[in-house]
Order: sequence, then C-alpha cells, then structure tokens
Amino acid sequence: ASCGYWPIIGANRTHSYGFDAFRHTDDQFLQWSQLEAAVAPTTMRLTLVLHAAAALSTQRRPYDTKVRVASQRSAPLPPTAPQNPTLTEYMRLPTAQYALLDLPYGADLRRKGSNGDQELFELVVPPVKFFFLTVSPHVQCVVDSNEHSVVVRGTSCTLKGTDALVRRINDCFDFRVTAEMTWVDGSTRRIDCSVDLAVDVAPPGPFRLIPRRSLEVTGNSVMRVATNQIIRGFLQTLLNDYSKW
Repeated sequence: ASCGYWPIIGANRTHSYGFDAFRHTDDQFLQWSQLEAAVAPTTMRLTLVLHAAAALSTQRRPYDTKVRVASQRSAPLPPTAPQNPTLTEYMRLPTAQYALLDLPYGADLRRKGSNGDQELFELVVPPVKFFFLTVSPHVQCVVDSNEHSVVVRGTSCTLKGTDALVRRINDCFDFRVTAEMTWVDGSTRRIDCSVDLAVDVAPPGPFRLIPRRSLEVTGNSVMRVATNQIIRGFLQTLLNDYSKW
C-alpha cells in the first residue's frame, strides 16, 4: 500500500501486489485474506507513527522548557592570608589576567580579546551528561569590572559533543547567565559570587517524547551541580592566586 498498489480482488481470485500477480485457489485466497486482516491494522499504526515522527522532526516547539539556577557562594580568606597587598587591590587587577588561572575540574577560561573596556572570554565547561547525551558547553563571556565588583555575562553558549543530535540542540535553546563577584576587605575578608542562569529550550527529536517536567527537573539538577562546582573551584583558585600574588 505504501508503494501505491492495493490488493485487487476479482472473480479469478487474483491479487496484484506491486509488479507481481499470483493466482490462488479459494483456500489460498482465504489464507491471504486472513493475513491481510491481521497485518492491515499494524501497518496502519506503523504508518501513523512514521508520519508523527516526520512531523516532530520538521516542526519546532516553542521554548516551553525552562531551566533556572540561582546560586550564591562565599570563599573566606584564612586568618593566615597576607594582609598586603590588600584583597581589594587584587580584585581590581585587569580582568584579562583571569585567563592565566588554572581552573579545576578540567574547565578552561580562554581570553578572546577586548571590546573597549570589556574583556572577552570563552569558558569551556567539562563534559556533563544529560539523559543519554554527553556535552561540553562552550560559553562566550563579556567581563566588566568596577571598584566594587566584577560582572561576567554569558552572551552565547554552544554545546559540543560527538553525537549528531548535539548539533541540532544548539538551534533549540536560548541561554543567559550573569555572575557577579564582590568582596569584603575588613576584619573579615572573603570573595562572594552570585550566579543567575536561565535556559529556555524547545526540545528536539527524541527529547520531545520525555515529559516537560522531567526535562526541567533533570536540567535544573545537572546545571545546578555544574554551576556550583565551577563557582566553588573558581573562588578557590582566586584565593590561591591571591596568596601567591
């Protein structure tokens, strides 16, 4: 039927399937009829499934899956940490020097240049697993600094991985992240960091078969763990670098 040939039943009990014609006895014809009756519903269901799959592959859902992460971390300096130069002097150093830091967990911060007073970086996040996919986010960042804070804004994110589906996912989400670092430099000294991350997703391919709530819960969990690890590691790296400086 999918090729355009339907069974033709005539007085001579002849069936035409494609380019072949077979002449059967009444018993054989009955067997063919029973087989057709059994197969037809399954064939119809399979056809409907294939049409549905084709529709899913060509139609994009709205960005109706939301991932939200808000995280805050503090890194206090130990009492034995040096007093001079001060923490304030260190935090006001040119942000281009962040590219010299050795980040933990296999993360990498690469300086891409500058745009006026802004520094441009690419943050390479270690691979994270989401359901059956393993991806490595590459985040393009703009860094602004003033006397009281350093603000990092993610302008775009590209997922990289070996699975072909990863390339499709890159066209299916909107990414926003802002991280702000402040510090306290008095009787107690510490570096504080707050992060607000938002990802709106139009699930592609097989992810559309997963309930939206499951996608959001899993996405929030994965992104929260990855974000907290990066913040914690980055703050500790800053403390170590300050002590060396």
